[in-house]
Amino acid sequence: MILEKMIDELYELSKKAIASGIHISFEIGLAGYPCQVWVEEPPESKMTTYDIYREEVMMKESVKNYEAAREHLTRLLKENGS
Repeated sequence: MILEKMIDELYELSKKAIASGIHISFEIGLAGYPCQVWVEEPPESKMTTYDIYREEVMMKESVKNYEAAREHLTRLLKENGS
C-alpha cells in the first residue's frame, strides 16, 4: 500500500535526522492521522508539521505532505553532513 511505504520512508529519514541531532517528532497512530512528522529548526525554533491522512479523499494532500516532509528531512540531513 502506498500509505505504508510513505510512512516507512518518513520514519527512516526521521530516525537518521534524530541520530544527527535534528529535532524531529514522529508519531504513528491507529485512529485519525496515521502519521505526523514535526520538524523543529533552531535558532528560531520554527516548527513545521506534516500530516499523512488515512482517508482516500485526502490521499492527494497526503502525497503532497509526504513529498514536502521528505524534501525537508533530506535537506536538513545534507546540511548536517549526514
